[in-house]
Amino acid sequence: MAVILGLNCFKHDAAAALLMDGQLTGAAEEERFRRQKHFADYPRETIDYLLEDAGIGPGDIDHVAYYMKPGLVTIDNLIGSSHYIFKSGGVQFLLSQLNGTRKMARISDCFRDHLGSDFRADFHFIDHHLSHAAGGFFCSGYSEAAVITMDGVGDRDTSILGSFTPDTYRIFTRSVFPHSPGIYYSAITKHLGFQPDNDEYKVMGLSSYGEPEFLDLFRQILGCTDDGRICVNTRMLDIWRGAHHAVFEPAVEKLIGPPRRKGEEISSRHQNIACSAQRALEEAGLTLAKYLRRKSGLDHLVISGGVGLNCVMNGLIEREAGFDRTYPFPASHDGGTSIGAAVTVHRKLYPDIPVVPPLNMYLGPCFSEFQIETVLRQSGLSRQKPRNLTDRIAELIQEGKVVAVFHGRMEFGPRALGNRSILADPRREDMKDILNSIVKHREAFRPFAPSCLEEYAGEYFHDCVRSEYMIKTYPVAKDREMEIPAVTHVDGTARVQTVSKDMNPFYYRIIDCFRQRTGVPLVLNTSFNVRGEPIVMTPVDAIRCFYGTGIDALALPPFLMEKHPGQI
Repeated sequence: MAVILGLNCFKHDAAAALLMDGQLTGAAEEERFRRQKHFADYPRETIDYLLEDAGIGPGDIDHVAYYMKPGLVTIDNLIGSSHYIFKSGGVQFLLSQLNGTRKMARISDCFRDHLGSDFRADFHFIDHHLSHAAGGFFCSGYSEAAVITMDGVGDRDTSILGSFTPDTYRIFTRSVFPHSPGIYYSAITKHLGFQPDNDEYKVMGLSSYGEPEFLDLFRQILGCTDDGRICVNTRMLDIWRGAHHAVFEPAVEKLIGPPRRKGEEISSRHQNIACSAQRALEEAGLTLAKYLRRKSGLDHLVISGGVGLNCVMNGLIEREAGFDRTYPFPASHDGGTSIGAAVTVHRKLYPDIPVVPPLNMYLGPCFSEFQIETVLRQSGLSRQKPRNLTDRIAELIQEGKVVAVFHGRMEFGPRALGNRSILADPRREDMKDILNSIVKHREAFRPFAPSCLEEYAGEYFHDCVRSEYMIKTYPVAKDREMEIPAVTHVDGTARVQTVSKDMNPFYYRIIDCFRQRTGVPLVLNTSFNVRGEPIVMTPVDAIRCFYGTGIDALALPPFLMEKHPGQI
């Protein structure tokens, strides 16, 4: 048996994935176990879960695939940026790279301290962007595809345009630091008073409220060359400081205004900055995708890397780049490289054992009815066992209640896809305010997403046939906007998840019961967590979140818990 453990850690979004004879048995992010968002250190508890779930021990691991090549980024950036080292941000940047290299040197020690003398696996260090690309291609199920990766920086690269066939991986062009679309967007995030490497999705949501007042300026900062490379104007954006410290030069700040202070009211100027910066990113992404379509001649496209979580850009690329099908990897963040690193090692060492794409991204822990009932009994909490649980959930949603669902295996990646979700009625215009006030406690400008029965998606969202992972936006049909205001963003779009019977039968039945009751084949879906915390993983996490918020009901199949009036 070929057993490969894929690993990402010591930067952010630590995660692990287990590949056995070419089949992905599981993958999860350590943040869910530790209850610390974006946890970066060694993913000890994730590894324990993967081994226990697969029924194997440390001695059964043949190979460990790490998502980066330690030291490469330091050497390349030291050589390539020696002219900058003694400028204001250069020393800080170099020290951060050296510190990262020291951390990565601890990998072997962490494993041996954790897994003991039985652990004797070989280590493999995989190019970061290859890990992004391979993970997306593997999970797409395509037999061949063009692939585009974009992020802050991984090893030396910030973007790759390439292609996969069953036997080969080819790179057409690569962009290298400091020409980084990810750090460009993090600089916008910081300038708007949000947290870089965490709140980029807030900028994307805010952008729909603004006008492209500064678009020409941001086009000068971020663009593309004719041969498919990202280009960042470092005379306008001091990007050498990295994602958390990149700043615009004084001449740029004079035009767009000073950085927004924490707690400062968001103004039209901030909205226009977000809109302009987002539009420039979309244009760059679309330009790269069109170039790749011509260069590769392939009909299918895979998008990966942290920038691949920008669902507005992904929707534009799907509509306009010329590919027949587009697959943004739902785990495009660094956590997903754990899958790609493992797949890369498998394809190299075991070419005669085919890799088998996962059916979905439900790859994390699940809990049996006995385990759930034991937690409920020990906690002394009352619960029901409805004869038709899915219809009761739909009935509660129809009544305007907020219902949390905890079911099956936890989703891998940042999107809740019906197994760790909070559901509500999309027809109620006030539902966004209700959710923000009693559960999510987040900015009012951020949209909520719809989960729609796959066969009805085209009736509600233009050109939407299949979008299982809530990672692409689609225009809401004009005659439907008033019908589903809670999931229609201010610009008339929605970040759609389509749900099929095959992918998630339980979730499908909930939505179908709601359709039978209301005529609307979709529900509002948001992640089962509160602001600042990871998505819930265990029944205990779910119960704690349920009683710590204004959620009205919690479904832990086959059980249902409902709050009485006035109960918190």
